[in-house]
Amino acid sequence: MRIFGLNIWQLMMKMDGLILSLLNIFILTKDVFKIKQRKLISRNRLDIGKKRDIYIVLNGPSLSNQDLTKFENKSIMFVNRGFQHDEYKRLQPEFHVFVDSKMLTGEWPISWIDEIIKMVPTITFIMPAKWAFNEKFTPYIDKGVNIYWMTNKFNLSSLGVSGTCFEFSIKQNFKTIFFTGFDANGIGHELVNSSSHFYGQNSENLAKTTLDYAQDLYMHSRYFVSLNQFSKYALKKDVSMVNLTEGGVLDMFPRMDLSEIIKDSVEELPSKYN
Repeated sequence: MRIFGLNIWQLMMKMDGLILSLLNIFILTKDVFKIKQRKLISRNRLDIGKKRDIYIVLNGPSLSNQDLTKFENKSIMFVNRGFQHDEYKRLQPEFHVFVDSKMLTGEWPISWIDEIIKMVPTITFIMPAKWAFNEKFTPYIDKGVNIYWMTNKFNLSSLGVSGTCFEFSIKQNFKTIFFTGFDANGIGHELVNSSSHFYGQNSENLAKTTLDYAQDLYMHSRYFVSLNQFSKYALKKDVSMVNLTEGGVLDMFPRMDLSEIIKDSVEELPSKYN
């Protein structure tokens, strides 16, 4: 059966997308009236990218097979448990992103921030603006730790930490977004009880029920829809996005082998961006 030229699954995806867009508008409108949050955001540095390239390192299992030392002396962004990578301290990343509410609930220890600062004293953390008023972060604010308080204007709620990385990079005027470790198949690994990240499994996921997985699978389907939308958004913004991940399932971004990264810059991007 087809309705408006769409099969039932395509129609459901369209309806879901509309509902999520309306929810996003509501959330953004509500945040506009939070005066403290607006003042905080107004102090964020602007144009950090200055037309540089940025290298985003996500935590997929493929990362174990890649030589990240090729990113040395570049503008690098890590996320979540990425600081556990063997090359983290050597690479001295410029940014580290946390947006998962596990940091607020205590599932992820706040001491991770201290561990990161010990390795990279100049690091800038990127975190949701609403966290700034949580007492857990007060000591870091008082000590003058570099924190960029982020709000998402593009509807990237289903993309989690990767969406925040991408939106920050576009907002801050980076020229080309290279990313790796974005296998985008973590839910598949979890279902067969294999490593979903380069460091292994998230212990907090081991107790998931079939209902938890039903929700995760639904979210994962939205994930792919949002990534396809975002790839078009990036092109409209004249920002090149290049997937350096070894393997993985993403087909909406042009690919390039990490071994092609040279000392100062990439001389030629994949054909889609030429």
